[in-house]
Amino acid sequence: MPRNLEIKARIVQPLHAHDIARDLNAQYVGILHQTDTYFCVQQGRLKLREIAGSHSELIYYVREELTSQRVSNYQLHRVHDGSSLKKILEQSLGIQAVVQKTRTFFLHESARIHIDEVAGLGSFLEFEVPLGDSKLSAERTLSFLIAKFEISDTDFLNHSYVDLIPSPAKTY
Repeated sequence: MPRNLEIKARIVQPLHAHDIARDLNAQYVGILHQTDTYFCVQQGRLKLREIAGSHSELIYYVREELTSQRVSNYQLHRVHDGSSLKKILEQSLGIQAVVQKTRTFFLHESARIHIDEVAGLGSFLEFEVPLGDSKLSAERTLSFLIAKFEISDTDFLNHSYVDLIPSPAKTY
């Protein structure tokens, strides 16, 4: 199962984050409009990511949500018909929540830099560094990016976006 070392942080000035990414000569990948539908599962998280004008991905991941730097073990499967799969998963598992975001995506070496505008939640910065042969190398890359983007300890989030969305009121 592939693994990333990740952080997520709240930011106040997303345009400043764009400038820093460009100053690092990070490769601009593009702007992605994503809808992540999270399904009710017993272990880990299962989401269908629909990328407007492109494709969909079914992503399953397991990650501790207790620290700012987290190892995420994930599996990703590209989906050709996301809407049909969403209906099947909704009927069989139920939907936990839906997260809509606009993501500006940069690559710095192997690190993915995401500058996210999440509907109803605000602006965030996310780094995902693949864990190859050396966790130490990934930690160094992550520390470098944290310093360059001037992320303070109070900026870090220990949760997924889905955990920040208020649960809908239940009716009986």
